[in-house]
Amino acid sequence: MRTWLRVHRAAQVCVALALTAGLVAVVGEVLVPVPGVALDDLAGVPVALVAPLVASSVLVRGALAGAGGPEAVAVRPVLAYRTGMVAVTCALSVAVALVETVPYGAAAARNLVGFTGLAALAALWRRDAATAAPAAYLVAAMLLGRPGAGSWWDWPVEPSPHPATWVVPAACLGLGLAAPALPRLRARRRPR
Repeated sequence: MRTWLRVHRAAQVCVALALTAGLVAVVGEVLVPVPGVALDDLAGVPVALVAPLVASSVLVRGALAGAGGPEAVAVRPVLAYRTGMVAVTCALSVAVALVETVPYGAAAARNLVGFTGLAALAALWRRDAATAAPAAYLVAAMLLGRPGAGSWWDWPVEPSPHPATWVVPAACLGLGLAAPALPRLRARRRPR
């Protein structure tokens, strides 16, 4: 198990999560100026909403690390370990956000969940797209979204932790974690 944790960069994931939580707590309210297509002037997005992208990238790269061939035939349930690593990390970030009283803590946890879900879905298509897809979605939401408008699709720039803004991120994470197991379930049901 120690080797699996080392190969899948569990220590780096913990450090990235801790640094992101510290960054959100210390400078989370600082606004990053972003030109918006839907707005006339420069819009500002809090650092706390952008910082989870880094932690999500480290998490997904760690979960996808390792040799695909040997892990596919491993006796240990590698897919369950990988899914568990991602699920526990996201659950830990949500738990920390609920305990903390940092202004954008819950929104940062939501963004970590959403970015990780988008990365997991993109990894089904191509592993190298796992870090590019959430970044592209964040940039699109920054340019085309309207912070504070409360629409369903621009959740990365929504500073409010309203429950409606959790629907898409939670769905992305759920689909991203469940989808890799579906071909294995179908393969087990086939009569031989």
